[in-house]
Amino acid sequence: MTGVVGSVQPGGGHRLSLNEMPHVPVPDLGEVLLDSLRGVNRYPDPFSRELTEAIAGVHSVPEADVVVGPGSAAILQHVVQWAAPQHGEVVYAWPSFDAYRMVVASAGAKPVEIPLKDHRHDLARMLESVTADTRAVLLCNPHNPTGTALGGTEMLAFLRGIPEHVCVVLDEAYIEFARGRDTPDGCRIYRDLPHVVVLRSFSKAYGLAGLRIGYALAAPRTARALRERLLPFSVSTVAETAARTVLDRRSEVMRYVDRVIAERDRITEELGGQGWDVVPSAANFCWLPMRTGAAEFAAAAARGGLLVRAVQGEGVRVTVGAERANDALLRFTDHFARTGGDIDP
Repeated sequence: MTGVVGSVQPGGGHRLSLNEMPHVPVPDLGEVLLDSLRGVNRYPDPFSRELTEAIAGVHSVPEADVVVGPGSAAILQHVVQWAAPQHGEVVYAWPSFDAYRMVVASAGAKPVEIPLKDHRHDLARMLESVTADTRAVLLCNPHNPTGTALGGTEMLAFLRGIPEHVCVVLDEAYIEFARGRDTPDGCRIYRDLPHVVVLRSFSKAYGLAGLRIGYALAAPRTARALRERLLPFSVSTVAETAARTVLDRRSEVMRYVDRVIAERDRITEELGGQGWDVVPSAANFCWLPMRTGAAEFAAAAARGGLLVRAVQGEGVRVTVGAERANDALLRFTDHFARTGGDIDP
């Protein structure tokens, strides 16, 4: 889907290409993790039982419905391999999260990519694309890379139109940033629609991208099948301790999320004032649908010390960073708009 132009970490620059949180929302997390570091000679709990219990408590769901794994993308891979092993079709929007193509290919399944419509899922066309050979449908909400979010009515109508033998993956990696919007909570939906699997991540709002941990919520039969596919000890003791800590201090995390949302809205407003077309975002990034100018923009940004994601022929995705990074971005976009990208290397 995307390409990063420039060095991974430009000297003195800002990395706004990976949708990371600017800082860990729980400032003293490192100190909390010291005890878990002292036990690194021991294997972790293969079932992540304490974290499973904590997740079930947060969402008021049975523990049997919770599957903890080394990142939501890793769990997604197991879902697709389980639902469409060496055959069948997997329907999803494009452009979308890069991993979708990879996991479908690794499962030996056939990708059915449906172009976005007005930067959103084209639900009608996706539904029309479901055939007797369809084994899974992937729905990213809020959507990556555009940040658009589906409303409750349209999503539920779509999900109820999918045959029950088709597994629907509701990827909610950015759901915490959709606060105040008519965005349905998958953790409630899957209880009534057993063919739905919900993916959640600790990498985004919770700021644990470097520890690789996420989870799924699914009907007991599906959850059991996924749990049996995950390698034992795949979630480290440190990662599980960190995840339990941020869940216990969720109010702190959500206050930090509110700060990111405020910065996102500030960036969107100022970019609009500079004359840029910006898609309203429900995630922790902004989408500039500039079509053929995406690569040129990203290259100029890299020369100016800003790494962004360019989607060839579609647009540019820019992560909301710390205030200093966002200010640097806005200075760059203002200069780019006025000069046509004349940035000195």
